[in-house]
Amino acid sequence: MTTTLEFEPTAYHINRSSEGPVLEIKDFNLWYGQKQALFDNNLEIQKGMVTALIGPSGCGKSTLLRCLNRMNDLVDDLRIDGRILADGFDIYGPGVDVIALRKRMGMVFQKPNPFAMSIYDNISYPLRVDGVTRKSILDETVERALRSAALWDEAKDRLSDTALGLSGGQQQRLCIARAVASDPEVLLMDEPCSALDPIATAKIESLIADLRGQYSIVIVTHSMSQAARVSDNTAFMYLGRIIEYGATETIFTRPVKSRTNDYVTGRFG
Repeated sequence: MTTTLEFEPTAYHINRSSEGPVLEIKDFNLWYGQKQALFDNNLEIQKGMVTALIGPSGCGKSTLLRCLNRMNDLVDDLRIDGRILADGFDIYGPGVDVIALRKRMGMVFQKPNPFAMSIYDNISYPLRVDGVTRKSILDETVERALRSAALWDEAKDRLSDTALGLSGGQQQRLCIARAVASDPEVLLMDEPCSALDPIATAKIESLIADLRGQYSIVIVTHSMSQAARVSDNTAFMYLGRIIEYGATETIFTRPVKSRTNDYVTGRFG
């Protein structure tokens, strides 16, 4: 006997930015071959705020995150339905420059992935790809990005050293610096602290707080306490669906949906 789960419409009670949404997800579905992974998702990412995606493993958090800069395009036999709007234009519309889109959506992955080159070259790489060669511009960008990532003081005297010599936490901050070097509008973070120790995690969380307002940040996290600490709004996902999306304090203390309450109180997950 097959049990069918019933899903009610998403409960929606977010903190709204005075500048409005930077991204709008509308009736978005995704299939890997015949298997559907995302179901009728709707979400507004508010400009200048931190939005957390939480939920049990395999619920679709990272899949949805990777749709925001079309990284899932690299997956064979993938199909989508619905729209994702960035400042009003459909990022899956015809004629979209995917490379330009990804420059607007900086990405930080679960495991630090510095390039096997110097600290300086790691940060300047996105500009060099765009044809920027003037040293004064590269120097200014490297310093700005490392300062933004709270890494300048630790790295300024070793810019020519390999980035692989940095600690794990420093490498992740370097990856954040590399992501902001091209001045994106949105930072996408896929469990950026899961491979880090508590001290390095605290530094990344402090950095996220410092970057709030400069960038719109979307963070996937398996840690509910981290979501509670760093985010303005939180979306709870379950079985490929956004069940509830609201102000973080509301999601964790006064959720509307019983499934959300069960998850944040530890009854499943």
